[in-house]
Amino acid sequence: MAQTESEPPFHLLLEVDEIAITTTALNLLISDEAHEQQIRGLAREVLAQLEGEADEHGIVTVTLGSRQMKITHTALRLLYRDLGREQAEDLERLRAILAKLPDEHVMRAITLD
Repeated sequence: MAQTESEPPFHLLLEVDEIAITTTALNLLISDEAHEQQIRGLAREVLAQLEGEADEHGIVTVTLGSRQMKITHTALRLLYRDLGREQAEDLERLRAILAKLPDEHVMRAITLD
């Protein structure tokens, strides 16, 4: 779903090594929410942007509307909660990506309707 014109986009800047785990998180959310067409659609929109080219600094810019941002945050948090200590490197990478997004309170205020 496209964002409204009055809504400013959020630019999530991901390093190349953060793309794979973000993709994994979104794909897991899609499979977990197979019955929710809106969630799957928003997640797929973000996935399409993750395929973009990195700039000269190795950064991929993902432009998110508020609903796409909420879906991305949700996917990352769910994967973060599912991983164990033995996956410390992935946990650290997820923590770094989550730190780039607005906090939990902002995410709760965003509705998908």
